Amino acid sequence: MKLFTMLMIIISPLFWRGVGGEAYAQGKGSYSFNVDNFPDIYGGKEEMKRFLHDHLVYPATDLKNKKEGTVKFNFVVTKEGKTENIKVTKSVSPAIDKEAIRLLKLIDWIPSRKEGILVNVDYTLDIPFSLSKYKKHIKERGFDTPLYTDIPVDTSLNIYETAERSPMFNITDKTFTEFVYSNLEYPETASRQGIEGNVKLSFVVEPNGLVSDIKILNGGVGAGCNNEAIRVIGLTKWKPAIRDGKYVRYRMSFTMNFSLKNNFKDNSNGSQNTWGR
Repeated sequence: MKLFTMLMIIISPLFWRGVGGEAYAQGKGSYSFNVDNFPDIYGGKEEMKRFLHDHLVYPATDLKNKKEGTVKFNFVVTKEGKTENIKVTKSVSPAIDKEAIRLLKLIDWIPSRKEGILVNVDYTLDIPFSLSKYKKHIKERGFDTPLYTDIPVDTSLNIYETAERSPMFNITDKTFTEFVYSNLEYPETASRQGIEGNVKLSFVVEPNGLVSDIKILNGGVGAGCNNEAIRVIGLTKWKPAIRDGKYVRYRMSFTMNFSLKNNFKDNSNGSQNTWGR
């Protein structure tokens, strides 16, 4: 059983650490460190690195005053994969705490199970705010403040599937599909074993035009194909959806085909695992 190896997860670009706690099965009974799996996200640590790299916005006053440190949380990951009952157990500043909570609320989790049944889990998390890492990240991603500010942003955190204007792919020299397949690298293991198939994904285009909450809907293909599909979707940039005069969160879907008959980008440079390096 890999239970105790899962008790601490350390991910860096901004040094994300999660530690599993107690699980509550449908509100009845409790289990101390006795669940089948602790919460995770599709794509694992590499996707978490990309998410923090793309979405963390350092509060301007704290950036100016060179304020940094680690925000510590305790919260519940529900059996629906949502984050509830967030408590800050170690504060850095009101503005940094608020930004860390905002990020946490954007995450949909793969929930825990106890003997095959979905359960709620107490979870703790550290999100350090590092000035040196943040400056590197804004240089890589090309912005340090929200890109779309001409109209208000919906702050409800609701995710929509209809809007007056759906997200528009924001890379001018390629269509979305062309961009996906020009950046897709066939995983070596899948290529070596002759593995092919479709990976059906959903993802959320955030009001900043970047993506979050990337999920595999059909179980995927395996042998590295699922994670590669998530990596490529994470590279995309959009003009966000507009609903009721506001920029909103919007869910989209796409099916990615892995076929050895197609031409794929050379993966010898290892860009499948470069976040946070």
